[in-house]
Amino acid sequence: MTQPKSVPQRTGRKRSLLAQERSRDTRQAIIRAALELWSERGYDTGIDGTTAEQIADRAGVSKATFYLHFARKEDILMETAWATTKVFYEDALQALLRDTAVDEVIDDVTVRLCRRMDKVPRPVLQRILRAQATVGAPRPDPDDVDRFGFQRAFALIFLQAQQTGELPQVITAASLGGMFEAMLYQSLREWAHDENANLLAMLRERFAVLLAGARTVSAQALSGADVTEREFEGI
Repeated sequence: MTQPKSVPQRTGRKRSLLAQERSRDTRQAIIRAALELWSERGYDTGIDGTTAEQIADRAGVSKATFYLHFARKEDILMETAWATTKVFYEDALQALLRDTAVDEVIDDVTVRLCRRMDKVPRPVLQRILRAQATVGAPRPDPDDVDRFGFQRAFALIFLQAQQTGELPQVITAASLGGMFEAMLYQSLREWAHDENANLLAMLRERFAVLLAGARTVSAQALSGADVTEREFEGI
């Protein structure tokens, strides 16, 4: 008796990849539709004044499909934030390939980021930052290839700088990356609410201070061994 033929495994993988591609296309269509509507209506009021159904109609999908991809409109803003951090990471990779000093790499990615941020309306950035601070807002996943924070790019830069001897290894690259990410977000929050602030100048100054500290800090200082008990009591 002839045994029934099994479906080749690669056919199943191909179908899965096609389904993922269609899902990404739908997701991007929803994002584009939302940004178009918000831009047309003005970001100050357009985000709140635009319904999920209107976004779905513009994207050519059903309301149910919208909610399949996004539980709320703020999640669309978060998706644009993830895209920004991913491009920042790609910029870091390109800068590192040029084998330049860590100061030049940091400045290069900072300049590129500021050029992009200049194109983001302040109300949108304010809304994104509020969404990120909201309880329950999605957090970066270290294993996610699409959604991660700025820390990953900074850590990559500092890891290479430590391997080449430009920076000491008393602080892990990940910890340094976290410090730079925190300073970046603090600067973005200030800039988002101050029309007169210069984001590039602000970041250059603050990153320079952090880099100087990273170069001079010692393991002894980190352990607190150079602070006597009497000095500690006087603090």
